[in-house]
Amino acid sequence: MILSAALWRLRQLSRDIWVRIVLMLALACLTVAIAPVISGLLPRAVSDRIQEEDVTDLLSILTGTMLAVATFSLSVMVSAHHYASNQVTPRSHRLLRQDSRTQSALATFIGAFVFALAGRIMLTTGLYDGRDFAAVYGATILVIGLVIVALVRWVQHISALGSMEQTTDRVEAAARSAMGDRMDLPLLGARPRERDADLTDAIPIKASGFGWVQHIDMPALSAQAEAIGGEIHLSVLPGDRVDPETELMRVAAPRISTQQQTALAEAITTGTRRSFDQDPAFGLEVLAEIGQRALSPGLNDPRTATDVIYRILSVLSLWSQTAKEEAAAFPRVRAPAMSVDVLLVGSYDAIARDGAAFVEVQLALQEALTTLSRHRDADLAQAARKLSARCLLRSDRQLALAEDAARVRDRAPGAVGYSAASR
Repeated sequence: MILSAALWRLRQLSRDIWVRIVLMLALACLTVAIAPVISGLLPRAVSDRIQEEDVTDLLSILTGTMLAVATFSLSVMVSAHHYASNQVTPRSHRLLRQDSRTQSALATFIGAFVFALAGRIMLTTGLYDGRDFAAVYGATILVIGLVIVALVRWVQHISALGSMEQTTDRVEAAARSAMGDRMDLPLLGARPRERDADLTDAIPIKASGFGWVQHIDMPALSAQAEAIGGEIHLSVLPGDRVDPETELMRVAAPRISTQQQTALAEAITTGTRRSFDQDPAFGLEVLAEIGQRALSPGLNDPRTATDVIYRILSVLSLWSQTAKEEAAAFPRVRAPAMSVDVLLVGSYDAIARDGAAFVEVQLALQEALTTLSRHRDADLAQAARKLSARCLLRSDRQLALAEDAARVRDRAPGAVGYSAASR
């Protein structure tokens, strides 16, 4: 999915927890404010049955309990995030912060507290009359119902919040989503950048600072290329690290103004952290970090590492650079292709290194690489065979038993590009 820079930033903003809390607070205050309007629609028989004391008691209970529940929920969330950062991977913290169920529960609890607090203020200041009490009472019952539903969902959710399984599931889902989106548009809607193209006369556009490429606004680049009457050749992709000397792109055009150069540079969003959006390599690397952490002496959990290996395999199986003939949505923009070798090495090489002495890890690696060596994409199959041979060099040296080393070799595909002489 290709988003403009503004829509991408809006999407990132919507994932912050404070957005849901603010919306819930606004809804709570609105409910309290329109109670006098609703009260005029209620039958007199209903209005006369509800007294001020009834409303005050309910609001008092809601005020006291919701503050405690919200505080407890925040502490649970923080503890779960710290556990996931320490035991799984620090990069998982970003995904956990975006968990919609956690955000909805906290927003409901805080919104209910503010509703009750605002209602009590309205009551003590005398802004409600006798007929308004029934409307406030009914709204309070509705809020209590929402709180009960949120509590039930929250109790079910916190049982696995921050656990190894749930956190790994979220990272895998983010990686699969990014890979699926990229495979739909392998070049982000651009035409392929030709390696032998003569761009010596093209105008270079460089980065303005240090960071990582988080998003590329392809519609903006295409519009600028149309206005300039030239062609843009991208030099970076989401996930690339940049510095002030990094060339973001080259513009094949007779001349471009300073304002146009600034607009072209601003179409590429950079930040201090990598983003899962548009960057499937980052999701795969975070999965690999989970496998590495599981192999550390502190955890010593090789079975989690093997689970991660198979999860990475399911994501890499989506690779399909040649499966679709991409119709370039932005014909005046050219982009480089993703490197499958870099993607595969970033996914498996660190696990192979840290798990070289674990036979179960090496068997899982070779099984996964054998599957990838049969992939319909020739480049991915070739890269898998190369990496398999590299992993065998490590396992041959680290596995204590020759029998284990032979089992691993029997599981491996035909190796290409490495030999015993390269040890």
